[in-house]
Amino acid sequence: MTRLNNDQTASCRVNSLVNTVVGSAPRAGKAVRSLLAVTALTTGLLFTQEASAQVLLGGEQLVKGVSTAEERVAQSDLWVMDIAFKPMRQMVVEVTDPKTGEKKPEYIWYMTYRAFNRPIAQREVDNQPVNEFDPPVLPPMFVPEFTLVTQSETPEVIQDTISPEALTAINKREKFTFQNSVEAVAPIPPAAEPKSPDEQAISGVAIFRNVNPKAKRYTVYLTGFSNGIRTIEGPDGQPLVQHKTLMQKYWRPGDEFDQKEFEIRLDGEPEWIYR
Repeated sequence: MTRLNNDQTASCRVNSLVNTVVGSAPRAGKAVRSLLAVTALTTGLLFTQEASAQVLLGGEQLVKGVSTAEERVAQSDLWVMDIAFKPMRQMVVEVTDPKTGEKKPEYIWYMTYRAFNRPIAQREVDNQPVNEFDPPVLPPMFVPEFTLVTQSETPEVIQDTISPEALTAINKREKFTFQNSVEAVAPIPPAAEPKSPDEQAISGVAIFRNVNPKAKRYTVYLTGFSNGIRTIEGPDGQPLVQHKTLMQKYWRPGDEFDQKEFEIRLDGEPEWIYR
């Protein structure tokens, strides 16, 4: 995947791609080159954006809500939130078995976060963007979704779950009232600059249960922190809608028998992708 750090980098990558494609055809005209460049951007050959994280007090990683000029032109109502999240944590929680009613200890993985809506600078364009999707719901809603995928012999997909017992234990440990992914659903706060009087944060936690302790590498996808969408051609030739998503990878060098929280480490920088 090609990474885009900013609009200028995106342009350079497009030019590089075009040069590669038409390099063997020196007579390729300007129109052909322009067509190839547009195709590269609109069909998804370039779609990831590395988002360097800034470390805040308390160990939080602040990831900026970046966007490209192409995204802003294609979607005039685009919003992308800044996300501040702590390292993946782990704790043992006494969870009630719904079948027996008995409590039993269980390893819970969780990630706390704060989300901020920031202003996006819109560029003047000659023509209004054409929105092929349904009109946006007013006001736009924040609906967070989290997916953890293990990278093992048999990859497992684990969705963020709602566990009142785990949430109570997490909030007690963190000494803060975080919301689960249902409680956190709310209208998007008005866009505000950092530390301004109008700044509002949505504070929540993603909870993962039954994470395979044998897996060494994990990828977490955070969706709902942007309304960015795009359509590509799916495997069956039909249009496929993808959503702007933040991806963060982790790795854990320990074994399955003696799980330790400090072993869960970040694996590279977070990236904004479409999936």
